[in-house]
Formats: sequence, structure tokens, C-alpha cells
Amino acid sequence: MNHKNLHVIRMMMFLVNFIVILFMSIIIYETTELICDNYMARDFLEKIKFIPTTPWKVPVFSLALLSALILGVTIREKFGEYIKPVLYLFSIIDIILCIAIMYYLNMSYKGVMLLSIVNIIVYIEGNKKKYMFLVLSVLVYILFDYDIFSIKFNLFSINDYIQHYTFTQRLYIFGIRNALFSINEVLFILFMIIVIQNQIDEKIRLKDLYDTLYQTAEESKIANIQLQEYSRKSEDMVKTKERNRLAREIHDTIGHTLTGIATGLEACIEIIDWDIKKTKSQIIKIAALAKEGLLEVRRSVSELRPDAVDRLSLIPAIQKLADNITECTKTKVNLHIEGTVKKLWIEEEETVYRFIQEGITNAVRHGKAKEINISFQFDHSVINIKIIDDGIGCADIEEGFGLTHIREMVGLLNGKAEFFSQNGTGFIMHAVLPIRWR
Repeated sequence: MNHKNLHVIRMMMFLVNFIVILFMSIIIYETTELICDNYMARDFLEKIKFIPTTPWKVPVFSLALLSALILGVTIREKFGEYIKPVLYLFSIIDIILCIAIMYYLNMSYKGVMLLSIVNIIVYIEGNKKKYMFLVLSVLVYILFDYDIFSIKFNLFSINDYIQHYTFTQRLYIFGIRNALFSINEVLFILFMIIVIQNQIDEKIRLKDLYDTLYQTAEESKIANIQLQEYSRKSEDMVKTKERNRLAREIHDTIGHTLTGIATGLEACIEIIDWDIKKTKSQIIKIAALAKEGLLEVRRSVSELRPDAVDRLSLIPAIQKLADNITECTKTKVNLHIEGTVKKLWIEEEETVYRFIQEGITNAVRHGKAKEINISFQFDHSVINIKIIDDGIGCADIEEGFGLTHIREMVGLLNGKAEFFSQNGTGFIMHAVLPIRWR
């Protein structure tokens, strides 16, 4: 809005200067006509010190020079971006044109020089160069005065023309002239006030921007400290989570393996007195199970997937898990599959494997089950897993490390795990896992 006001004030100054030049030219021309009509030329020439400029030259040349000044402004307004290297030349031309206009007005009016100052403020960039041109323009405004130049140069005063009018007419002429001079000066002062206000507003805006940036920097510093603290805590959480994962891996692997070994050894103790051959075969199977468990522990510590799942696909891996228990213990594990078996993601396979492993281990170790039935049902978008044993069950289910771990793994895949038991009727583990499309 302020820039628009500056443009309007500048145009008004051009209009006022045009009126001033036209008014003074009319005074000179009309007074000359009056002198000639009244045959007062001889008396007029005897009273004046110097011969005045030819009357018609004053308006013609003054207004032509002012038009050139306006043309220069128009060119800078339209093509300012393309003529930046010659903007300084335009400012010099403005000063020369203003001096020429003052010359044709016999230094009787120097308000036109304010137009040059206004143009310098608007178009010259860089404080150093702007101040240099402003100092030059102000010096011209001060020194190019009738009272100063008339000492050394032959200049004709417009007051000599005005003296040929009546007292009342002179009052009107001086009043109009002074009013026009004052309007031009007031417009210039108003222009400078707006320029200064713009500078103040700009400094306030920059200060506000600096304060905002400083506050943002402080907030960023605090956020950075908080981020570092969060990063440290996240790192600790990741370490804790990884330790828990490894602990669960080892629990599942060692628990399952040791359960199989313990149950198998108990069976060996019972048959060793009457069937040495079968006992030896059982011990060989237990040794193989122990070696396999050891390999899985090593792989778990090395952050690898379970060996059975790593070497086999999911269903064969679970079948091998069931066969190991069936062969090494008195517990029989049955595996039933319904629907079309789908290829699962790695996390899904691991979760299913660990779910089955935990169910078998709990049924053999705690439930003393003789038979375990595992059923898989592959639907369009979910897989249902159910493990039912004929063990002793329990009145109240207390979820220990294993069951908690299983519930967490299923939950991470947006699945649901449920556990049921009744005294004397065994234990049931049920899980529903969504199948993600590949």
C-alpha cells in the first residue's frame, strides 16, 4: 500500500510542477503582450537590468524538458529490470534536465529539482551510490538560486514582469505562485515521510523476523536436545527389545528341546530294564534332538531364523517338529491342514512356528499330554491355528514368559491369540492371523 502511495504522490508532484511551469510561462507571455499593447516596451526596457528570454521559448522549452523528464520515469517504470546498468545515467540526465528547466525559468523556480531527488530515492539501489546522487541533487537545489546566480550571471527576474500588474492582481499572482510552491514542497515532505515510515516498518519487520528466527533457533536447539534424548532412549528400547527377542528365541528353542529330551529320557528309564535295543534307539533320537536344539540356539544367538524354518518351508518344518516329539517322547502329535496352503511372509512363518512350538512344549512339559492335535485352516485372508491336547489342563491360566511372548508376536501381526483350559480336559491354544497379500 505504501509503494502505491509513493507512486501517486510522485505523479502529483509532476502535475504540480507542470502547472507551476505553465503558470509562470503564462505570466511572462501575458505580461509581454500587455507591455506591447500599451506601448510600454521602452519604459520596461529602461527599468530592467538584463534582456529577458524570448517569451515563447519559456513554455516551449520548459515543458519539453519536463516531458523528457516524465518520459525517463516511464521508461524506468516499464523496463527497469532490463536497464539496471544505466539507471545511474538516467539519474544524471534527470539532474541536467532539472537544471535546464530552472535556467529557462531564470532560476525563479527550483522546486522541479525535488523531482530529481524523488527519482533517485526510487530507482537508485545501494546506499553509497544513492547518498552520492542525493548530495549532488541537494547541492544543485541550494546553489542554483536566482539570488546567488544573478550576482555573476545575467538573469532576468519574473518579479519585474509581475510589477506591471495592479496591486490586487499582484497579490493574486504571488498567492497562486506561493501556493503552488508550497504544494510541491508539502508533497515532497509527504513522500519523504512515507519513505522513512517504510524504512521503519522494514526494520520492525526484520526485527520481528530476527526475533522469530532466534526463537525458532532456540526451539530447534531444545528440540535437538529432546531428539538426542529420544534417540538415546530409542536405542535403549531397541537394545532391550532385541535382548527380549533373543531371550524369547532361546526360551522357545531350549524349552522345546529340553522338554523333548527330558520326556524322552523318562521314557528310556521306564523301558531300559526290559528293552535295551529300543532304549538305545530312543537315546540316539534324543541325541539328535539335542544336537538340533544346540544348532537352533546358536542360530538364535546369531540372530538367525529357526533352523527348521530356515531349511524347510513352514508346513514341513512344523511336521518335523511334530515328528521329533512323537519319536522322542510318549506324546503323539497329529497335524491337520484344511484349505490351500499359502506362502506366508517371514514374520508370519516365524510366528506360526513359535506358536506351534510353544503349544507342543507346554502340552508335554506342563500338561503331561499323551496326544496333541494341531489344525491349520487357510481361508482367503486369514489363517486359523488351533492346538488341542489331552493333558491335565489347569483351573486358572497364568501367562508366563512363553505365552506372553506368543501373544505379543501374534499381536504385532494384527492377529489374536486365545488360551482356554478346563481341569481334566486339556489345554487349547487358538490364534487367528491375517494373511498379507504378496
